[in-house]
Amino acid sequence: MLGLCLLLASILVSCGLAQEPRDVDPEQNIALNRPVTYCSAPNYRLTAKGDTDGQDLTDGKLTAREDQHMWFESLAVGWSYPGRVNLAVDLGEVQPIDEVAIRFLGGSVQAGICMPGWVEVMVSDGPDKPYVKVAEYSKWTPGDREKYGIPRNEGTAWVHRLRFENLRTQGRFVGVRFYGAGLTCSDEMYVFKGHHTVVPERKGEATVTDFTVTGAQMYLHKPVLHVARQIVAPLPVGLVAATADKELPMTVSIDLPDSVKVVGGSIGGVSWDEAKTALLRSPFRRYTWELSSKGVSSKTFGRLYLKLDGPEPIRHTATYRLTWGDYSAPAVTVPIEIVDVPPQPVIPKRLMSTLSWAGLSMAMAWPEWHEAFQAIGLNTVTPSSTWFDPSKQEIIDFVDDARDKGYKVQMIDSTWHRMLSRNRNRPEMFAQFEDGTTGKKVCPSYRGECYEGELKRVADAARALKPNYIDCDIELWGWQGPTDAKKCTRCRKDKEQSGIETWEEWQLRKGEEMWIDLYEAVQGALKDVDAPPCEMAVYDFRPGRDYQFFWPFDRLYPKYMQTGQVSTYTPLEPGHPALIGDEVRGDREKLPRSDQFPWLTPGDAGTFSGESFYYAILECYCNGARGVNFWSNRVWDADLLAGYARAIRAVAPVEDIIVDGDLFAAEVDGPGRVSGIKSGDEIILLVADYYGDAKGTVNVKLNVDEDLRVYDLDAKAEKGVVKAGGAVLSVDLGEAKAVALHLRP
Repeated sequence: MLGLCLLLASILVSCGLAQEPRDVDPEQNIALNRPVTYCSAPNYRLTAKGDTDGQDLTDGKLTAREDQHMWFESLAVGWSYPGRVNLAVDLGEVQPIDEVAIRFLGGSVQAGICMPGWVEVMVSDGPDKPYVKVAEYSKWTPGDREKYGIPRNEGTAWVHRLRFENLRTQGRFVGVRFYGAGLTCSDEMYVFKGHHTVVPERKGEATVTDFTVTGAQMYLHKPVLHVARQIVAPLPVGLVAATADKELPMTVSIDLPDSVKVVGGSIGGVSWDEAKTALLRSPFRRYTWELSSKGVSSKTFGRLYLKLDGPEPIRHTATYRLTWGDYSAPAVTVPIEIVDVPPQPVIPKRLMSTLSWAGLSMAMAWPEWHEAFQAIGLNTVTPSSTWFDPSKQEIIDFVDDARDKGYKVQMIDSTWHRMLSRNRNRPEMFAQFEDGTTGKKVCPSYRGECYEGELKRVADAARALKPNYIDCDIELWGWQGPTDAKKCTRCRKDKEQSGIETWEEWQLRKGEEMWIDLYEAVQGALKDVDAPPCEMAVYDFRPGRDYQFFWPFDRLYPKYMQTGQVSTYTPLEPGHPALIGDEVRGDREKLPRSDQFPWLTPGDAGTFSGESFYYAILECYCNGARGVNFWSNRVWDADLLAGYARAIRAVAPVEDIIVDGDLFAAEVDGPGRVSGIKSGDEIILLVADYYGDAKGTVNVKLNVDEDLRVYDLDAKAEKGVVKAGGAVLSVDLGEAKAVALHLRP
């Protein structure tokens, strides 16, 4: 028994699930009980309870939950959709440092709950000394996942102790900088003392960084600045800053090769054309913005539109720097990578290709937007109607012009949320209690003036914009649904009058009623202006599920609701494209046709490469989606748009198979995965190996009725023939993680 206990303890320690003896020894773990400063501050409400975040990472306390779901515990620290995060522990004096470690939650127990994909360690000898980088784990560096022993994300929570060992460095302050996921949680950080001698002056260590927890730091969302060769494309810029009591002068400058022009956008609310420009020693040009800021951390500090105007630059670098009040950040130089977005040979007609929540404002600010959309392969523009003002003629004119150019229109709306925001002082909207008080959530049986006004608002927007699609976001209650209903006097009376026996059935009837009211109001408005009916659906409403125990998708589809819209917001770590594909495929199995518009995040739940994006979008299409939606406009860049364009270029020629086809069953012989769609005698296969288990070759077992040629949809090349009957197709992935194939007679 003793031996078993020792073995179990050893396993727990090696997996990072238990404390090591040195973790709670202040002579060895010199960060123990030392204060931590954050920039930006943790913002997840469950872990913030008790206001102990300043001590939680160094208090020696680990999550005690067997399921590792530390986001429920106040002893942890959490960030929701944070972007870049800086934190630093003050050791009190300069100390020799051998190792820095930090525990992160991962596993994707929910899609966006992951450890960061990019973590750096910094040290500084004092408050007036700069930070230097001494270690880094990055998803962008090949082999780092294996080097640092990062577990796989397979739907079960784990906690990983990320160790940076044998540092032989020193510092009073130890900083950790990371890029967060949809939800990033940590419960402990360690700094282990080295046995080497502290030196008065550093020599030979990494370069100085702009890391700070007391000033401000501008940042790019990736370690590379991407510029598109053929189109104007956005560059998102973020900011982390220690919030100031008052606005302070801020200056931002960016040096770009002279052939990379800033042609649109803004920084800190100051337009691109207000920037001062200066031609430096060839071939660089400096853009300088002068503004004022209170130092509010934001992913959306700026968005610039860049254009390669001339030959490819000789030096592929950009340099930026920032000052804020008396604080001056060191200059940062990053590499530039040129990506290709060549013209699309085929723009899809039946698949919806859109930027969704990017909205019309982004398109209207995008120089040469039409040329960019055509090259990417987008066929739909997306006005947001939640705050739409029908008197804003420029919006209607832009939509009409886009329609004349051949685009469809997708209207994005937060239905019934606008009713709440406009009528907070109208207590009749909320649950009515016997003691005369009201609840804080919408009453599911309320059908008064505010309700009718909301139906009219959406109908008026539809009448003006004439959309082909309306996709809503309706999250009126928590996951448990309208829990106040049973206590509400109006709901109790409504249920009694309805004759419905159970509360569960009554709720579903009310949800059905609300959606049909909205659907009929919209379709009636479109009929008034001789516009064709539009498709309507809602974020995360899915076949086989009643959303929030209130909205019955299966009763509404297909007459009143035309697509299922599963949501999987992930940072696209290696296992995530498969997770996305499985979710789409599972819902497609419940539908008679490919009525699927899944929702992804374009990097807002943790940034990722255009190549990973390409695989994720292919997983959607090749598992039965006829369109893909995206939440947020914050981090679209040239890299992601190139990946999106690549996916559209692959599937547009076979869109009829996707839209008209059925799921095709195929199996792999050995490691890897395969998805498929079949229509008539043609098949699309997506063959993948995201973790590299198959060592480059995936064997797919097929049973087909006739000989079929195999065509690589990305490379646009023949790849052989599959013989009729049972056959094994050996797919050479090469350096790729997935390959889309078209099998045809």
